[in-house]
Amino acid sequence: MPTLDVRLLGPLEVRIDGAEAAVPRGKTATILAILLDDANAVVPLEHLIRAVYGPDLPKDPETQIQNAVGVLRRELGAARDRIETVGRRAYRFRIAPGELDLLRCKANENLARNLRAEGRTAEAAAALREALAEWRGPALADLSGTAVEAIRRRYDEHRPNLLERRLELDLELGRAADVVDELRQVVAAHDTRQRFTALLMRALHASGRTAEALEAFAALKDRLLDKLGADPDRELVDLNAAILRDEPAAAPAPAGAPRLVPATLPRAITRFTGRDGEIRALDDALEAADGEAGLAVVAGMGGVGKTALAVRWAHRVAHRFPDGQLYFNLRGFDPLSDGADPAAVLAEALAALGVPAQQVPASLSERVGLYRTVLARRRVLLVLDNARDAAQVRPLLPSAPGSFTVVTSRDRLSALDAGEGADTVSLNLMSEADAWSLLVRRIGLTRALAEEAPVRRIVAACGRLPLALTLIGAWAARHPGFSIASLADRLDQTTNVFKILADTDPASDPRSVFACSYQELGSRAAQAFRLFGLHPGAEATPAAMASLMGAPAAEAEAALEELADVHLVEQPGEDRYAMHDLLRAYAKERLAEEVAPERRAAAERRLVAYYLHSAHAADRVLLLSGDGAQPDLAPEGVRPEPVAGPREALAWFETEYPVLLGLVLRPSAATDADVQGLARRLAEYMVMRALGADLHAAQTAALAAAERRGDALGQVVAHGYLGVAAILAGDAPAAARRLDRAEALAGSDPWAAGFCAYGRAVLAAKTGDDAAALAGCRAAAAAFTAAGDRFWAYRAHAGTGWHAAALGRHDEARRRFEELMAVAEAAGSPIGVGNAHLGFGYLDHLQGRHDEALAQYDAAGRALAEGGNLPAAAYAQELAGDVRMAAGSAAAARADWRAAEAVYTEFGSVLELARVRARLAGNGARPNA
Repeated sequence: MPTLDVRLLGPLEVRIDGAEAAVPRGKTATILAILLDDANAVVPLEHLIRAVYGPDLPKDPETQIQNAVGVLRRELGAARDRIETVGRRAYRFRIAPGELDLLRCKANENLARNLRAEGRTAEAAAALREALAEWRGPALADLSGTAVEAIRRRYDEHRPNLLERRLELDLELGRAADVVDELRQVVAAHDTRQRFTALLMRALHASGRTAEALEAFAALKDRLLDKLGADPDRELVDLNAAILRDEPAAAPAPAGAPRLVPATLPRAITRFTGRDGEIRALDDALEAADGEAGLAVVAGMGGVGKTALAVRWAHRVAHRFPDGQLYFNLRGFDPLSDGADPAAVLAEALAALGVPAQQVPASLSERVGLYRTVLARRRVLLVLDNARDAAQVRPLLPSAPGSFTVVTSRDRLSALDAGEGADTVSLNLMSEADAWSLLVRRIGLTRALAEEAPVRRIVAACGRLPLALTLIGAWAARHPGFSIASLADRLDQTTNVFKILADTDPASDPRSVFACSYQELGSRAAQAFRLFGLHPGAEATPAAMASLMGAPAAEAEAALEELADVHLVEQPGEDRYAMHDLLRAYAKERLAEEVAPERRAAAERRLVAYYLHSAHAADRVLLLSGDGAQPDLAPEGVRPEPVAGPREALAWFETEYPVLLGLVLRPSAATDADVQGLARRLAEYMVMRALGADLHAAQTAALAAAERRGDALGQVVAHGYLGVAAILAGDAPAAARRLDRAEALAGSDPWAAGFCAYGRAVLAAKTGDDAAALAGCRAAAAAFTAAGDRFWAYRAHAGTGWHAAALGRHDEARRRFEELMAVAEAAGSPIGVGNAHLGFGYLDHLQGRHDEALAQYDAAGRALAEGGNLPAAAYAQELAGDVRMAAGSAAAARADWRAAEAVYTEFGSVLELARVRARLAGNGARPNA
């Protein structure tokens, strides 16, 4: 295969095995540039037509593009096969990363980012030099046209950001004197870009040229006033003041530990069409911010494409925010919720920015303060999607210069304009040309040109609303034999709701928008569509839908696939389906109008039963922790989630956790018995994940339900887990009080007695009392055995083994760990296997077999991590540190303890943190269970 050397970052050049190819300028070169801009990706023919011709289409544009591609292939000669035809209406240019300057530049940029994260600053600076060396002038300097200009602008806007990052690294490396002359040239070329002047001032000051640094600030101040009528930003003013005081802080800070750089933007829509004016408006808002904390609001009616525009633009400018990009859906107009709580969003944001969970304050005001402190001197792009009002947004706005926020809302959020100086970008219905293009991209140009008038009637009937056009286009694409004219007639015959949509929020009456797709569904798919409105989560699985429908899982999956085919649902992951909130509102309406109340209630009850039985199955598989209160057989029509193994069980808990917790804390169709059952199935997962606050909330709800039902055993369980929540919070006295209340309620029930005894053992273990813990575990094992619950009996035996080992009863301990290993291996439980390895490692450690102990702890850590119990895996590493310290390897021991400390910090494990920090301080004690 011939070797290519293709260059876009300057005049367009194509070399094949070293010989230059003569690519004709004009249309052919533009097509090549567009294909290379999306190298190795599929580019639809319609996209090429729009990019080359715009709205002024020549006669038969499709053939003209195909002919130009033929010319391009001919000029490529031996490399002609690099241009692949994908299907009948798309192309792809295959090229290796080393054959295109753009890809080489991106590879070096990513390498620099990784090297910087590892603290290898000099190598990172060298990689950025390699990236910048790919530029030979303005991108595609010898080409013209709207499409080429857009590509050129995007690339050439990125180059100063790379240069800025490289110069920052040079200053960190102490090369201030070496870069002064280069910075003067850069400032001359970018005379109003304040960060370049800041770098020049720092370089001059660090080189002992303080007077020149102050002169650079004064010159910038004059330029900004003359050209923009603006003042320097706060960061530059503070820098100037620090230089005046001759403070060392004015010099670049030395490289420290790498900061977490979040990148949580969702994927941009591949068929995004039009909105050039709005994109330019957002570009202008970003430029006008000029390093300040910028803010733009994209406002428009539901379904008009606000999210698509914001995400598309955010990806386009993401390179200008090297410290990260954050996306949050505030769900301000979600018909199934009251919107995202700003305090909860701040907690997510702080976690994404690297703040440990236990350092996140409780109050909203404190979280706002910490959030803005973390963002100070960082350049972060923030997308706040679907905001309800200004009050929901304000706590989430950065205040320091350099960051930029885009908010989308159906409300204009005028208060943000008045109070925070937001730039408002109003997103209206698409232009007729863009609406036509969007529909044509769905149904194909040939089909559209054959029935041009009906296509324009459909565009009019859809009110140029992107969501409606997308759905109608998907329906038409799914029915290639159905005439466009007939579809247009059917739309004309429906209630003319689009005249209403043009004046009001479409969420109030989206009937006609979705009617064509909905009315064509088969009976099962239509039932699934209606019942989706009952599902409390963001996504549904085939098993959940089967339970709602009371149908076999295969039928539910087929129904969901049919809905996905016509874009009534999306498929964000394997066996997971999601529905847009406007479609959900329509689904709920169809449910209310077409399904009798008793059938709706029955579907809700089946869904709750689905969650209860699925949680029970996942709990048993994941943690080997069945209990004496098994749920009844699943009611008829309920299809619990198939849980193949521990990984699947963990993934199901993680994905469905918000719904499960919501059913416990905000029950609707869930009865008191359901609340108790769900809280019980969630308890061990919460303990494993160290979710102490959630455990307390869920068990408080379960306790209230048990009290209403007069269920003494349920009250015992709730009090016991409330005691565990207290232990997780480091409050041993509160845990003891809970266990006292549980024991008072246990009566003669053997399982309840075992549960209380096991709780006492756990509490004793946390306080280092092995004798009391051993007695508790023995009593618990005997009681669970009498109750016939082998799972909890084995857990108690494992505790018996641990504390017997601590007290020198090694033979008894080994028997218990061997029993646990046999049961865990037979059940395929990595958590059980990991705990058995922990026990064997502890025995080896106590008996001085250091190498064997380290091997056992390593096996334990791997098994526990596989099962998702990261705090327990960290405990295995902590114990390995104990072994290394005993063997005389203090540095290696401290490395293990620090690694464990990081995990305990992440999960907020209070007692574990205190223990490992005591080890790090040199006050370590023998490990506890």
